[in-house]
Amino acid sequence: MIQGNASQEIVRKLLRKFEHPKAGTWERVELDIKRNRMGWGTLFLNDHKGNPLKNREIRIRQKTHDFRFGCNAFKLKDFKEDEKNRAYEEFFQRVFNEAVVPLLWDSTEVEQGKLRFAADSPAMDRRPPADVVVDWCEANRIAPKGHWIFCDNFVPRWLPKDSREVMFLLEKRIQELAQRYGTRIRKWDVVNESFTFHPRKNPNIGDASVPPDYVYQIFKMAEKYFPSMNEFVYNDGSDISFLTFAHDSSPMFLLADRLLRRGARLDGLGLQFHMYSGVEEAARMERRSYFDPAHLLQVMDQLGSLNLPIHISEISLPTYPELPRALAEEVQGELLRNFYRTWFSQKNCQSIVYWNLCDGTAYGTESRFNAGLIDADFNEKPAYRILDALVNREWHTETSIVTDENGEGAWNGFYGEYELEFLGCRKRVALTPRSENEFVLSLPE
Repeated sequence: MIQGNASQEIVRKLLRKFEHPKAGTWERVELDIKRNRMGWGTLFLNDHKGNPLKNREIRIRQKTHDFRFGCNAFKLKDFKEDEKNRAYEEFFQRVFNEAVVPLLWDSTEVEQGKLRFAADSPAMDRRPPADVVVDWCEANRIAPKGHWIFCDNFVPRWLPKDSREVMFLLEKRIQELAQRYGTRIRKWDVVNESFTFHPRKNPNIGDASVPPDYVYQIFKMAEKYFPSMNEFVYNDGSDISFLTFAHDSSPMFLLADRLLRRGARLDGLGLQFHMYSGVEEAARMERRSYFDPAHLLQVMDQLGSLNLPIHISEISLPTYPELPRALAEEVQGELLRNFYRTWFSQKNCQSIVYWNLCDGTAYGTESRFNAGLIDADFNEKPAYRILDALVNREWHTETSIVTDENGEGAWNGFYGEYELEFLGCRKRVALTPRSENEFVLSLPE
């Protein structure tokens, strides 16, 4: 473990560009939060005959966010102890309004033709049956996101090597997913990590097992079977999303542009942000731009020129094991605060998804980085408290207005659903960037 002055020096390097960013960076972020995440709503208060009511107070309280704050639900009802399952759900619901549903092919069809979707399916660690997750989302007003339709890193072992057979079986899988969840899950990672885990890297599926343009073909098949209102996302890893950024020559940008030019229905881009490295290596990454908010904004601006929604799709921020625990948790929290503020501010960004809620629940060896927001004993870490404060206080609107002589009033707030309380009445309205946001409130007779 790194102690004393050495640990403080590493932390200083890690946070340097957040504390001393390029001139104007944080000013832009603050301005963009107000410009992109907030709007004005206008209220018209009338009596039951339609006459305006002046000098009347209307209390305004935000109930939900239009922006999606998400997390994977891979441990939903998956702990052995009922107490932990209840705590997991409570922590989840307090800060998240989107849940990633595990629909990986190797765990939903372990044996060919035997689908593992139903609630009574055999248990599998980190893979609760999709029906369980979707039912829970619907019961708790949480938006489910399907992850994923195809990723060559998690394919069934029984998959053949012939590309025609693979695509035939994949089309069958798409039909099954669309039939079961097409109207219940509206956002999908259609293809996941074609750069990060190209087929040639997987011993179970080689170069010849999918066509060279399989990404395009899968998007076209999804378009064929899923309802038109669904959102189709391409999702890829941290290096591809951020480190290989080269303006117009960036891999993510080139692929998205190519898909759009060929007529694929690409509705959004998912950018992963897993920080799985030691703290000393992370401190050296400062020059590689992971920890530079100006660079993050540059990436978002470039991809934003495609006029596509952007989703920060998978985030893992370590509690660095090389640092004293208290300091490591403090650093994790500061990283979360800075990253979330940067991404939340951007116009094209529509969701931010933290990956694993709890320590010790990550994939494979990733748990050694303790990147959860809750520790292994189900205690809140500083990162969770910071996220809670951002979502439920700093980016939350509660106010009151008094109508003018025309019975009119206006408020400025974060986009989302609001409860209005006036003269013993209550009404819910949605403040969104997609409407005029004018609301008539009429008293009953």
